[in-house]
Amino acid sequence: MNKSHACLLLLILFSGIQALYADLPVVRVRIIHAEDKIELSFNAKVTITSAENNKLALRGKNHLFLSPENERMIISDIDGEVILKGKSLRIDSNDPGKSIEIKNVPFGNGWWWAGEEDRSYPGDLEFYINNDNTIDVINIVNIEDYLYGVLPAEIGTEAPAEALKAQAVCARSEALIGLETGKYAGAHYDLTADVMTQVYQGVGETNEAVRKAVDATGGEVLAYKDTVISAYYSSNCGGHTEDIENIWPERSGHRPYWSGNPDMEKATTPDLRQSDNIRDWIENEPDAWCRTDENTPEWAKNNFRWKRSVEPGELSKALSAKYHDVGRIYDIVPLERGISGRINDIIFIGDSGHIRIKGELEIRRLWDSPLRSSCFVVDKIGPSGRPASFIISGAGWGHGVGMCQVGAIAMAEKGKTYQDILSHYFRGSHLQKKYK
Repeated sequence: MNKSHACLLLLILFSGIQALYADLPVVRVRIIHAEDKIELSFNAKVTITSAENNKLALRGKNHLFLSPENERMIISDIDGEVILKGKSLRIDSNDPGKSIEIKNVPFGNGWWWAGEEDRSYPGDLEFYINNDNTIDVINIVNIEDYLYGVLPAEIGTEAPAEALKAQAVCARSEALIGLETGKYAGAHYDLTADVMTQVYQGVGETNEAVRKAVDATGGEVLAYKDTVISAYYSSNCGGHTEDIENIWPERSGHRPYWSGNPDMEKATTPDLRQSDNIRDWIENEPDAWCRTDENTPEWAKNNFRWKRSVEPGELSKALSAKYHDVGRIYDIVPLERGISGRINDIIFIGDSGHIRIKGELEIRRLWDSPLRSSCFVVDKIGPSGRPASFIISGAGWGHGVGMCQVGAIAMAEKGKTYQDILSHYFRGSHLQKKYK
């Protein structure tokens, strides 16, 4: 569900990633960014070490609080007694299989699903004070345990086995690319736990089906001509996936494995870059793999086709806040669409000027909350020169590049294997084993 993003670094594909790993790769995942207080609990043996190499061993049930103070990290117990200080802190878990729970972890910042929840993390934790004098939390975990926490967040625990396997391969490929190239990295981490990389929520929601899918595909990634590829995915392509160059032109030119195609078994589609065709496509709901039915997960039922009403004043306010004031909006004109019908160039016309916005994500994030996708058509309600509202009718959820998660679920329900699913969404790619 993608899992919407700020600017990301240019994708670099290293030839070194072709080699087998001698050991299970370990990733450093930033799970919390810029919080002024961290609360955690555990029932395990741990060792806490400061940057100054002061150590504290704890066992059994503990409830701890971390906060920044004068550029140092303060860790205190349930009674408020300070038990350790340091410029940074690390908690090493000495009980394999036991996790550390962090309270009120924020998620989905900037999106309509934003919230907080308690989450449990395997492996070790590091805590750093950032430039804003707030805390960043890093989870250090082997890549397979990391995947146990990605699948529930990205495709759900109830997806059929072959869809879970396909998701495991995609997530593993993306993690290894991030680890090898550093394209998502910061000062202390390789990956983030949000949609900037892929969503990772710890292992609190992991079930047996997820573990089996990860284990069954252990070490497998997607490759093209012996080079591991980023296996992008989004929640629902709306019936047609998108060419990467129309979403992230800075990352790549055209690639067959990142090309847009109909999400159907044997079908052709009209040219969705044309206004008449895209309107018919959205309004008549083609028989695509990702078309929702009784087998579609609850979280995905409203994403194949959707509607949104917006008032001109609301749009004017949003445009003024992010760009400049052009008065009351009276027209919205798509200028360019990608192969899936997603808009990547649009103009908003007001009674005192206009604003042109380029980029699929920039267009989606103009709205508060963001649109599900930029594949939409617009209808005016009221007089053409002074509409009372605009009706946005759209298709899909997400950028549309690579695997459509709802389509993968439907394919698995119809008996397709994870190899079939990956071949459908990543044309010309093949599976490759990177470690045992």
